[in-house]
Amino acid sequence: PKDRSIHGFPRGPEPGTFLHDLLEWAAREGFGNLAGDRQRICDKLTGMARIADQNDWVDVLADWLQNLLQIPLMLPDPLQPMALAALYPDSCQPELEFLLAAHGIDTLALDAAVTEAVLPGARRPRLRKDTVNGMLKGFIDLVFCHQGRYFVVDYKSNYLGINPAAYGPATMAEAMLEHRYDLQYALYTLALHRLLKARRVDYDYQRDVGGVIYLFLRGVTARGQGVYFDKPPVGLIEKMDHAFAGQKDYHAR
Repeated sequence: PKDRSIHGFPRGPEPGTFLHDLLEWAAREGFGNLAGDRQRICDKLTGMARIADQNDWVDVLADWLQNLLQIPLMLPDPLQPMALAALYPDSCQPELEFLLAAHGIDTLALDAAVTEAVLPGARRPRLRKDTVNGMLKGFIDLVFCHQGRYFVVDYKSNYLGINPAAYGPATMAEAMLEHRYDLQYALYTLALHRLLKARRVDYDYQRDVGGVIYLFLRGVTARGQGVYFDKPPVGLIEKMDHAFAGQKDYHAR
């Protein structure tokens, strides 16, 4: 490969799945356990690369993963920057499965609620008119607890440009809306909200939920590039909660 960096790593669904699987493995092994163990990372990558025909990328990806695990991620005040390597295995859960029962969900009303509450005023593709019933199943890449607050993390391998400068706030926001990740993380947050509400007697959304972190894996730096953060307003999550329970009025406050 001419570009011997993560920016030159092949694009598409299969390379994206490769990076996702690598990070899922890292979470299960313990991010902190791997951050300083390059040989262990290389051994895992060698096995994965042999199957996926990515043998030329073992050294590049080992450097990239070690760096990614140690980069301080910018969190909202009053929390301090935190690296993935600082997370203990018992404080995070990779691939958290969730099921949401849908009772007559009007997709246009749901779309309007999310559009009104998340990056309001910004244009994005609209959902098609439909009514959703049944069970909505999904997996959250990572949920972790830091300083008493719970965060949703999603890994994105989208290629936004040739260097970290291409992964600034405006470009990331554009990608988030183009692919409707805004709707995705609203659903993820609803799933986390319901889980915590069921398990914690004194649960409070504003206090206990930290927000969502989307890591654009090719562009993450200590200066904040490649890290998209948001916390959907409580009004939206409560109205979505009511909607999925079969109540019809769920426009965001």
